[in-house]
Amino acid sequence: MTPPMVRRILITNDDGINAPGLARLEKIARNLAEEVWVVAPEHDRSGAGQSISIHHPLRVYETGEKRFAISGTPADCVHYSLAQWFSEAPPDLVLSGVNCGANISDSVQYSGTVGAVLSAQHMNIPAIALSQAFLSRDGIDWAPVERFGETMIRKLWQPGETRAWNVNFPACAVGDIVSARWCEQSSGSIQKARLQAGQDSRSLPYWWLGFDRSSRHIVAPDSDVAVLRDRAIAITPLRHEAPLPGETKEFDLSAMLAD
Repeated sequence: MTPPMVRRILITNDDGINAPGLARLEKIARNLAEEVWVVAPEHDRSGAGQSISIHHPLRVYETGEKRFAISGTPADCVHYSLAQWFSEAPPDLVLSGVNCGANISDSVQYSGTVGAVLSAQHMNIPAIALSQAFLSRDGIDWAPVERFGETMIRKLWQPGETRAWNVNFPACAVGDIVSARWCEQSSGSIQKARLQAGQDSRSLPYWWLGFDRSSRHIVAPDSDVAVLRDRAIAITPLRHEAPLPGETKEFDLSAMLAD
């Protein structure tokens, strides 16, 4: 077995403490760290971005050893953890996900999964967001992230560097994935906002906010959308250039797995 990479990892997500992607990330993290903490929202907080709770208090519920659910956002989870447990010795790495669905193009700015990573980077902690794309919510195949998640984290984390990444795994058979590529966040997938109106039990009106989306016109080969479309793992650096001098833009996964 490959030895642990770091001493301590903090995990969070935006799908909630009971999300299947979080369970998969916990399993990956235990191969990477001597100590794993899980601090996640008590329920789905997708779309929270980097928002924090300033209008109501946070409630915290212990669900296991070093495992807690918080009545707040993913960013709340990061900041609460740093203040409550890690003020003297912060985690070596923050991992967020594994999100149910890709976080690419215009979705990135709203993503709570990514918001947690940016919050950690603000506090000088390296962080990685992981998301699994799917074609149908009824049959999500987690095999790509299960197969390559640990390998990608080991490749991206570098001692002494406070960098942050957004990593998306394609929706395809795991055997079809042969490479991982640096890419850029695309834009233009959101065509317009839309509202779905309704009435509650007291006949008071409400509206569901949503978006009309299309990414067919996004064809630039270095865009996150195109990389996933090519059945490659998409690695988008957050708030720094990619790749750094001396780094390659594409990784051969078979060679990485053989290391």
